[in-house]
Amino acid sequence: MRARKSQRGMTILEVVFALTILMIGIGFLVQSDAVSYRYRAQREIRQQMLFYAAGQIEALVEKQNVADSSPPFSNFNVQTDMTAVNSQPSDKVTLQQVRLTVTSSGTGNPAPVSIYTYRIVEP
Repeated sequence: MRARKSQRGMTILEVVFALTILMIGIGFLVQSDAVSYRYRAQREIRQQMLFYAAGQIEALVEKQNVADSSPPFSNFNVQTDMTAVNSQPSDKVTLQQVRLTVTSSGTGNPAPVSIYTYRIVEP
């Protein structure tokens, strides 16, 4: 008695196609997992940079000197820019804009973090 076509199983070509589709699916899963880990690491570094910049600008406004060389802060570069803001001639005080930029000395990712604040400078 001859077996029907549905009972004979899959041909070699069908097995090759099935394995190819399976391997493509596994490749996409592995690739998306690697990308998610890379972005997660960048997000953590950016968050550390933001907290570090906030602490540095708070110390700068309170005229304190804070230098932390422990990791991960040892990889951060801080640049401070202070510019006077135009005020009215009748004002007895001058505002000064303080911009603090933190960059990572690693691979350049993530982008630099900049924080702005103002402080009063008495003449």
